[in-house]
Amino acid sequence: MNASDEEEMMNGAIAGPSNPSSAAPSATEAPQQGMSKNAMKKAAKQARFQELKLVKRAAERTKRKERDAALRDGYAAGTLTPEEKEAFERRKALKIARRNDRGRSNQEWKGGVIIDLGFDELMTDQEITSMASQLGFVYSANRTAARPFTTILHTSFGPTASPRLWEKMQGRGWDRWTRSYYREQGLGEVTQAFNATKAVEPALSGDLTQNTEKDDVQTEAAGPSNLTKALEGPILPSTISPETHKIVYLSADADEELSTLSENEVYVIGGIVDRNRHKMLCQNKASNLGIRTARLPIGTYLASLPTRKVLTVNQVFEILVQYVAQNDWAAAFNTVIPPRKYDAIGKQAQRRRMRAETGASSPPGNAEGVDEDEPDAASSSGVMPSNAVEVDRMAHSSEDSAASS
Repeated sequence: MNASDEEEMMNGAIAGPSNPSSAAPSATEAPQQGMSKNAMKKAAKQARFQELKLVKRAAERTKRKERDAALRDGYAAGTLTPEEKEAFERRKALKIARRNDRGRSNQEWKGGVIIDLGFDELMTDQEITSMASQLGFVYSANRTAARPFTTILHTSFGPTASPRLWEKMQGRGWDRWTRSYYREQGLGEVTQAFNATKAVEPALSGDLTQNTEKDDVQTEAAGPSNLTKALEGPILPSTISPETHKIVYLSADADEELSTLSENEVYVIGGIVDRNRHKMLCQNKASNLGIRTARLPIGTYLASLPTRKVLTVNQVFEILVQYVAQNDWAAAFNTVIPPRKYDAIGKQAQRRRMRAETGASSPPGNAEGVDEDEPDAASSSGVMPSNAVEVDRMAHSSEDSAASS
């Protein structure tokens, strides 16, 4: 920028769109008492320099934004040179790393959560929509948590593994969610990575836990073809290691009841909305993969909750987050499922029993077995999206269990 350009920029920035002759003299133009002419000239020159500096900085920011926008467009269109593409991805990786570092603290929970999304074909379109909403609530709960989980790994997520969910997630910004990772590989491949020794075959997954730039690279470029880049990287993020973590699949059908949470464990939540159509689904899947299963201690701490209350994915995650923050199961359950809702849930079970005994049908306009006042803490669609992670209170009778299923 030469002197004439700077002069023109200054005149435009200082005078503005109004008539310069009508503008009041600035403080730097007004005579100052007790100053020599030479000192006044120096002060005016310094003030003019500072004003010009601000104008130049604004022009540089505008130019930089335009350049960045052109790079993003070129990256999305695939027109960048290999050098430009590499530089773009390197800057994006650095930006993401810095953003993640700002969000991290010494209070982070070093354990992790895996959301098993390998059930795309078992859900209806409406249930897929509910599942997409629940994933957003999971991210929000972790982002605002007092002690967030370092890792939320979504498996079986991608245009091939879960095409309908992939479509529903477009436009939600999931590729920029911090502490969240996405892999098209399923839970089976993740289990293999956990069980792998140092002599694992390279064909399995390459470097399973190596901390590379691809681990955290997420792109802001538009278009599904570029979003798939957010799926790249080692199967296990660098925050999860087979040497320090073990997998536990949360299932209401498990014999073992969780007594506490451990930072050395990664908890799997079944990512399915099915209104409990598929019995023992997650339990059987975990057993086939050789994964330990455990259930949340709902019945032990919430005696007034109905026998089988189906929880959403985000409700289960929020219970984990609240337990980490409060180290108290009862407090965690009461935070996520307020006691004021217990009576309403119990009344719904009574109405279902009465309808079953009298042969009456469900109220018009409702899905079978779903009451109009069923509490909804997860879905923006207004439908209670039940999933395979259930609350099973063993203290109730089998009659109650049948009535609420």
